[in-house]
Amino acid sequence: MPLSHTDVRRILEILDSAQHLESLDVTVGEFELHARKPGAAAFTRERSEQAGKAAAPRPSEASQVPAADAGIATPAVLTEVPEGLVAVRSPMVGTFYLRPAPDQSEFVTVGATVQAGDTVCLVEVMKMFNTVKTEITGTVERILVENGKPVQHEQILMLVKPVQEA
Repeated sequence: MPLSHTDVRRILEILDSAQHLESLDVTVGEFELHARKPGAAAFTRERSEQAGKAAAPRPSEASQVPAADAGIATPAVLTEVPEGLVAVRSPMVGTFYLRPAPDQSEFVTVGATVQAGDTVCLVEVMKMFNTVKTEITGTVERILVENGKPVQHEQILMLVKPVQEA
């Protein structure tokens, strides 16, 4: 059953009104709709297909986050925020991405300075990529999730040390 003009308009209205949603990809049969908000990061078809192949974690994997890069390290999901740091949390269950596309550089790295409102990562849910922004100005102290790994709602993704006001 193909999508009607009314269906497409309603989908676009949902995208427009969703605060944490910047893009939407819908496939019905052979019909594909790819919609992006103005200013949303561009995503390649390869990235979307790659994300669609991600498997759900096994229970034994869900509690461990391997350290692949310097600065990305904790043996288990962090549940408490260390004193003097502010957590950037996942707004939803999904897949964590540090890059806007596989061939682009990371949004942030450990030691990077971020401003309030800066995009620091993406969380992908059912091929919809949602930006995660920091609410404070500071320095990224730790990135707690490996790129491409599943995350839970409200899981701490990274820790930022706030800039001390003068």
